[in-house]
Amino acid sequence: METRFSLASIFKLAGSPPVLLLALLLAAGILWNRSDRLLASPALTFPAATFPAATFPAAAGTQLPSKQSAPSPLPAEPSNRIPSPSPLVGSTGGSSDAITPVTTDPNQLVLSAVRQAVWGPSIYCRVQQTTNIYGQRALLIGELKSEALSNSPMRRLRYTARVAVGETAFDLLQVSDGRMMWTKSSPNSPPKRIILDQVLQSIPSSMQYPDTRPEVHLLLAVGGQAELLRGLYHRYNWYKAVSGKIGGADVWQLVGRLRTEPTRIAGNAPIDNMNSDIGSPSPNLPTEARLTLSRSTKLPYFPFIVEYFQRAAKSSTSKSPFELMSRIEFKDPSTEIQFSEKDFDRFNETVEEIKDETQDYLPTVRLSLEPFSRVNR
Repeated sequence: METRFSLASIFKLAGSPPVLLLALLLAAGILWNRSDRLLASPALTFPAATFPAATFPAAAGTQLPSKQSAPSPLPAEPSNRIPSPSPLVGSTGGSSDAITPVTTDPNQLVLSAVRQAVWGPSIYCRVQQTTNIYGQRALLIGELKSEALSNSPMRRLRYTARVAVGETAFDLLQVSDGRMMWTKSSPNSPPKRIILDQVLQSIPSSMQYPDTRPEVHLLLAVGGQAELLRGLYHRYNWYKAVSGKIGGADVWQLVGRLRTEPTRIAGNAPIDNMNSDIGSPSPNLPTEARLTLSRSTKLPYFPFIVEYFQRAAKSSTSKSPFELMSRIEFKDPSTEIQFSEKDFDRFNETVEEIKDETQDYLPTVRLSLEPFSRVNR
């Protein structure tokens, strides 16, 4: 009997406790990390993603590029490991002339991306996510507005998206005024609320600045791209990276695998434990991920592309042991943007039930003023 796809199956597919990646994250980012968020998982050929003044080449098919199809920029991996990152190529399809293995711990690069998403400038971008579940396709198209505030490390945020699954379509919304964040990710569930003021009050004021420790940046990464990257850091061990160019843009490309042990800079909130899934992860979770970050000084550490992979089924005809489940693209990013107050208005509707998730984001252990002796993995 053919397996049919339903909205309920999407929101349960991630199999992990709620982790609002928010659709940008969110249905890809966000919606991927929480059990009631949409798990993006495409196994298709995707439209090209646009980099500043350049075009990102479309992904080829449902698998990671094989070593036979192009030279690998990293040493060959054992057969039981995910293939090395695909070669970085220019917009014409030719190999990049400057592909270099990275000696910096890739986990540190992800932490740097979290820091930039929390403390960086205001930014606007379009979001597209494609996912394939049970042979059917889910497509998300939206936009993200993220505004840095001068009087608070919390950001104003608005993420809106339209999700189409088969013959069904619905809207996603995440909005924050810098003090409270609301998320509506399912047509049949109550909106979720996080009181950002409480999260901020749980962090000593002497630690609320950009050059503080990484664990503070993680606690401040609530909503939007920041939370997507926070989830990627806790869920995957990033073990390989190369630097090069894609479509003329300087990038890092990182490969990660589901963690089997906690991070050294451990998460200090319940949401981080939900994200890690160490020990007995859901069989529906993508086992590998690939992250493409900007190396430019104009958009440092911007997450252009997030891809999720899972081991191919035994019945698969794919030559690769891994299949692409979902791909999230953040397109046409711009820091030259001005927002209006209306951009961050909460959705206008009468709500009788609200699910408050603030406790999931509060540190379970009081932050120490003593710095960490080691920075992480």
